[in-house]
Amino acid sequence: MSFYKNTIPTFRGIASSAINVLTVAKEEQSKNEALPSDEEILNSQFGDMLPFRAQPIILAKFQLGPLENTKPSAKSPSLDPASFKSLDDVINFFKQLVAVIDSVDEKAWNESAQSSLDIVVVNKPLKLTAIEDHVTSFVIPNSYFHLNAMYMLLRMNGFNLGKQAYINPFMSEQARKDWTQLKG
Repeated sequence: MSFYKNTIPTFRGIASSAINVLTVAKEEQSKNEALPSDEEILNSQFGDMLPFRAQPIILAKFQLGPLENTKPSAKSPSLDPASFKSLDDVINFFKQLVAVIDSVDEKAWNESAQSSLDIVVVNKPLKLTAIEDHVTSFVIPNSYFHLNAMYMLLRMNGFNLGKQAYINPFMSEQARKDWTQLKG
C-alpha cells in the first residue's frame, strides 16, 4: 500500500471524527442548558495538560508540517488557539484542515515519503530523516491522542457522546452497511 493510502485517509478520518464529535456535542448542548458554555469547554483541561482550545492546534500543526511540504492547494487554518470563540470555530477549523488534506497531490505525497523535514517543536529546530517515518510513528499517534483528549474533555464536561460519534467518520460505506445488521 502506498504512503498516501496509508496516511491521508487516516488524517481525513481523524479530522472528520473531530467534526462529527463536535457537531454531536453542539446538538446536545442546544437541548441541555445544564451543559457548559462553549467558552467553558474551550478552557477545560485535564490536570497540567493544555486546555481544549489547544488540542486542535497541536493535532493540526503536526499534520500540516509534512503536508505543507507538498504544497497543497487549500489554505491552512490559523494555528492561533485564541481564534476559537465557539465550538463552531473549532468545527470550521477542522473543515479547513480536511480541505488541506483533500488537496494534497497523491503523487507528490508518495514522492515525499523519504524526504527529510525540518520542523520546530517547543521553539527548537528538529531535523527529521524521513517524512514517512515521522508521519507513521509520531504524527498519526499524536493526532489520535489529541482527538481523544478533545473527546474525553467533552465527556468529562457531561456530554453523552457515544462511540459512534467518534468512529463513524472512519468507517467506509461498506462497513456502515455491514454494521447495520446489528441495528435490527
